[in-house]
Amino acid sequence: MDRINHSEQPSPSREDCKLISCILPNDGTARSLIQILRDEKKIKRAFATKCMGLAVLADAKTKFGELPQPTLVKRVDVVVPSKDANALYDFIYNQASIDRPQGGIMWMSDLGLTSPFDLPVDVPLEKD
Repeated sequence: MDRINHSEQPSPSREDCKLISCILPNDGTARSLIQILRDEKKIKRAFATKCMGLAVLADAKTKFGELPQPTLVKRVDVVVPSKDANALYDFIYNQASIDRPQGGIMWMSDLGLTSPFDLPVDVPLEKD
């Protein structure tokens, strides 16, 4: 039986990255944002997830003792190189229209070193 010496295999390059996260309304903004990041910015490490959320000010609209109703929202996470993070944060803020009423919320955090993610060239993109 042949033994594999892992120290001889090339290690993937790593880069210092940040994670940009947003909570967006379930109105198609997340899908559009992912497509723009892929097509215009060539970002490959971005994904959206459906979540149930409560509006921050929902308590102000409910009667005492009642719980606010949860709504469907989208969480978008984008892994970006640290050197590009501030510019991409601003880009995402503008593309997702975070500043509109009930437009969502964003934050950015450190990830440390991450490995790049490359799909094989012949993998087709999802249909819109």
